[in-house]
Amino acid sequence: MQTDGASTPATPSGSVDLDAHLAYGMCAYVDGMPSALPDGWDVVWVPTKPNDLGGNYAVVLQAQNRQPALFALAIQGTQDIWDVMEDLEIVPQPPFPPIAGACISLGSQKGLDDLLTLDGTYQGKTVSLLNLLQSFSTGTSLLVTGHSLGGNLASVITPWIAVNVPAFGPNEEPLRSLPENLTAITFAAPTAGNAAFAEFLDCHPARYRAHFNRNDVVSNVWAESGPLQLANIHALFPPPGPSPAPRFVREVLAFKIHQMRHAQPPVSYTQTKGTIFDFPPGEPPQPMSPGEPAHLMSPDDAWLWQLAYQHNYAYCAQFLGPDAGCKA
Repeated sequence: MQTDGASTPATPSGSVDLDAHLAYGMCAYVDGMPSALPDGWDVVWVPTKPNDLGGNYAVVLQAQNRQPALFALAIQGTQDIWDVMEDLEIVPQPPFPPIAGACISLGSQKGLDDLLTLDGTYQGKTVSLLNLLQSFSTGTSLLVTGHSLGGNLASVITPWIAVNVPAFGPNEEPLRSLPENLTAITFAAPTAGNAAFAEFLDCHPARYRAHFNRNDVVSNVWAESGPLQLANIHALFPPPGPSPAPRFVREVLAFKIHQMRHAQPPVSYTQTKGTIFDFPPGEPPQPMSPGEPAHLMSPDDAWLWQLAYQHNYAYCAQFLGPDAGCKA
């Protein structure tokens, strides 16, 4: 594994080890893998209505036999990774008051608003996520995590909580720091904001930890510079893998770049620093048609298969292990 611009902070004294393996188990659970629920954690808040907000869905977990209380907010990733590329509204880019000079995508702002208004059941009562967070007592600790779009929203809601939820303070705007009882761990998050947004999170490696697969398309959107950026997508999966990207993918990227460069006021994105690993390419299955011999995937289908493999299976295998029941 290669690490770019990241450190591994020590676990705070007396706390549960909030590491990437624990956090990814929560991500896998909220994304539909029940067996990934970490031992010693209970699901204590679940939305009461079916998920009709795309990736804007979450559950709250609580560590068993832990005082002061330790909760985790696990945010669901998009159920169709192409939603990230085609539907996330990256123009315009409204201001994000919790961080000085920060702006985030309109899609991320809408996702934050949707999350906070989700209603769920907690201790037999219906309560919104916002009101649940507001009810936490002083001394409570919170882990925020998510994969893909869930990671994007985790990066946004974490500083929002630091400003707006008394239990996590310092409740000043703009923030000077992230509090010790609030931690975010993200996976495959498309960047949510501009340089000021990313730089603030990068300055708090003990509180915000991002994990990326270098060969993941989604890790490389929407930044135009740095080790993870849009231009990398054109060179992913080189021969003997499926390359180049399909024409419609190149057209989507060109359209998004044109949008950003011609926006008024200007729009730009910066990916946060984090732990970057390189996952080897997978071997696509050979489709079978009834009564016919095996035939090879088209180059475009093979590229899309590899995209999903690197965005989903790679993280599951990296953090839960290849024998965890990860789906390719």
